[in-house]
Amino acid sequence: MHPTARERQRRHATNTHDEHEERRSLRQGRHYPLTPPRPGSASAPVAPQGPSPGTPVTQTGVPFRTRSFTMRIGILGTGHIGKTLTRRLSAAGHEVKAANSRGPETIEADVLASGGRAVTAAEAVVDVDAVILSIPFARIPQVAPLIAEVPADTVVIDTSNYFPHRDNGIAAIDAGQAESVWAAEQLGRPIVKAWNSIGSESFAHRNKPAGSADRISLPVAADSPRERDLAMALVEDTGFDAFDAGPLAESWRQQPGTPAYCTDLTRQELPDALATADAARSPKRRDLGLAVVQERFGAGTQPDAEYLVRLNRAISM
Repeated sequence: MHPTARERQRRHATNTHDEHEERRSLRQGRHYPLTPPRPGSASAPVAPQGPSPGTPVTQTGVPFRTRSFTMRIGILGTGHIGKTLTRRLSAAGHEVKAANSRGPETIEADVLASGGRAVTAAEAVVDVDAVILSIPFARIPQVAPLIAEVPADTVVIDTSNYFPHRDNGIAAIDAGQAESVWAAEQLGRPIVKAWNSIGSESFAHRNKPAGSADRISLPVAADSPRERDLAMALVEDTGFDAFDAGPLAESWRQQPGTPAYCTDLTRQELPDALATADAARSPKRRDLGLAVVQERFGAGTQPDAEYLVRLNRAISM
């Protein structure tokens, strides 16, 4: 028998209530973690079971919990990375709002083809579970007043990277401060660092289903386990293995010039790349790689994703 109108209404109300409770629990830190506790913590199981073959896992080898709810996401910036984030996250079933500095009417239709909505920057950060900043690094202080209006329980994720020639030089970062720590200070709140370690072409075309042996792994750094878990779940939704890269102070290990930056490594390869990063040498490698790319552009050649990965591996690994 087909359900009556009243039954359909009751079922819809129940499902909506459950989803709201799921989201509220996540934002208040009461949600069952997207990744179980790390081994050795007070709440960790004594003998955790290993994941089944092909199951996405965290740095500690513990499988992700499958999410069953939709997140509301605001994306500031629709450049190469922002466009792909909008397409990929809306295709994964999330409610995505995208904004840029030129106005919603300038966002191309293909960016919104999978369900994303073009809005103003002010609208993008209202009533969302996560805000993703995909803007030039030097513009982070400019969006600080906008981010100041965002509730404390909304997760803010930054995808940008610092390049001195473009960002007019920032003394604190040039002196060794982690880019993400500086960004968090400018915004006056905790942030997550994710999606900054992959080139735009690889991000757009090298995503793969969970469990693929050669799936690229991306590091995610944050001080809050809850915020890191949420960002890792979103990284998985964009087609890459999320890797727990620890606190924000360690995020320099995924900055330009390090072995983890734009080298398209798998989950098995990424830990060693992060561990062998050299804080003193990475700025020199960053600048060397940039000089090579600029020379290619100057000669009228457009380096593709494969070339950029080979270049970064040769210089940084």
